[in-house]
Amino acid sequence: MKLNFLIVGDWGRKGTPGQRSVAAGMARIAKRFESRFVVTTGDNFYDHGVSSLDDAHWRESFENVYTSPALQIPWYIVLGNHDYQGCIQAQLDYTKTHPRWRLPARYHAVEYAIDATASALLVFLDTTPFVASYRAESPEFMESLKDQNPEVQCAWLRKTLSVSKAACKLVFGHHPIYSASPFHGDTLELQDGLLPLLHEYGVQAYICGHEHDLQHLVVDGVDYIVCGAGAEWRTTGWRDHSRCSASTLGFSAVSLTSDCLYVDFYNDQGRRLYSLEKPLEPLAKAVALNA
Repeated sequence: MKLNFLIVGDWGRKGTPGQRSVAAGMARIAKRFESRFVVTTGDNFYDHGVSSLDDAHWRESFENVYTSPALQIPWYIVLGNHDYQGCIQAQLDYTKTHPRWRLPARYHAVEYAIDATASALLVFLDTTPFVASYRAESPEFMESLKDQNPEVQCAWLRKTLSVSKAACKLVFGHHPIYSASPFHGDTLELQDGLLPLLHEYGVQAYICGHEHDLQHLVVDGVDYIVCGAGAEWRTTGWRDHSRCSASTLGFSAVSLTSDCLYVDFYNDQGRRLYSLEKPLEPLAKAVALNA
């Protein structure tokens, strides 16, 4: 058995040609592999989030774009910095009336069975409050950020990771911990706040957006996936830790078995560009089997 799902990031641009092209590619792959759900890596609505539950953005950027039957599945939402320029509460409230939209809190987690012997923990973080420059230089963020404490979120993450017996632990955020792109690059605050927890609790991969490209980097045994090309792309870069950097529209597809994590990059035409195969540690599987 397999657990299959898609990832798309930096996507909500009112149905631009690039966004619709990626949506069509996602529909083809979701149908082919019977994807169970979609994960977003943030910046769900450009440029200034949504203003309310009645904002036309909901229709123009979501409901009227991802119309394929194969995409009428749960969408687990991560918030991005552009979402913070609008009404975060509206994105939270949309969950209550639209079952496809899954954002019960600014950060949240869900566990899915891979098969009868193993499960996967998916953790969705809210990384914008970690970035000091938004508080110091961007007044438009302050209203939504003022009550958000990164230390509280880190404590929640530690507890969530520590109690889970999942064979695979994947953490999603918007900002990259590591990135080879010349546009944004590494997020030092996440290296300080999140990185120790990823190593301490055996997280296999951290998956994000923010950079409008597709990247795979490996640092100290953890895989870092950047998937932020859901509506537009920028020229990316390369560094010693890079395994793939693609300047293209696209998305990712994940497939999990009880002993392996597979991540594929696809362009907007649904053509596979790159594949990652990461065996899961036997110790992690043993914990899941004995749960």
